[in-house]
Amino acid sequence: MSSYLDAIAAMDGGSLHPGGFHHTLKILRDFSILREDIVIDVGCGTGRTACHLAKTYGAHVFALDNAEKMLSKARSRAEREKADVHFVLGDVLDMPFRDQAADLIMIESVLVFLPLFKGVKECFRVLKRKGILVDVELVAKDSLPLAAREQVKAICGLPQIPSFKEWQQSFEEAGFSQIAANLKNFPGPLENLKEILYGGVNSLFSSELMSDANLSRPLQEYRCFMQRYRSHFGFGTFIYRKN
Repeated sequence: MSSYLDAIAAMDGGSLHPGGFHHTLKILRDFSILREDIVIDVGCGTGRTACHLAKTYGAHVFALDNAEKMLSKARSRAEREKADVHFVLGDVLDMPFRDQAADLIMIESVLVFLPLFKGVKECFRVLKRKGILVDVELVAKDSLPLAAREQVKAICGLPQIPSFKEWQQSFEEAGFSQIAANLKNFPGPLENLKEILYGGVNSLFSSELMSDANLSRPLQEYRCFMQRYRSHFGFGTFIYRKN
């Protein structure tokens, strides 16, 4: 049986992070990113955020992912959009960057799939002093039933689903200081319509998914699960500075 991440990689859009691209744009409006800044998009997927960063700010953008299939899609996007992005195949838990390399690290729904503290510490290592980490991640509310928690972990292959406080504690224990952190309800159908304005509709009807029922099944299970339990989830936007 294929995994949830395999299924995402097969999607045409290749992105299911909470809040969508319109939320990414909202976050970035509050940042002053300079042309000389080094920005790393960790777990870049199909490269949408990385290409936007490169085209909008002219910064030195590195897009890291551990899946060659994703990087291939991201390179194709960059070529179409004429975005100057450096693509890197590598492990988020052992990034192929020197210490204190980046001014800004962007993450969108990546650390929830990894041993959390190890991932946060690796980001701390790679950031320059006073560098900024921006992370958007799934959050479990206290109301989430235990059986449902175990079910979504099995569907998505998650080692954990931290609460909002647990996310904050992980960043702070790694040595980060908080700039901002906020929690929003998990997007419903009305919120998801906003993605249409940004061309961000994900489809289960890619040729790869259509030809492989096992591949599409994890996404279908996830969507059915969230229709039932959406109110027990949120997503957090965490903005931290390296001390």
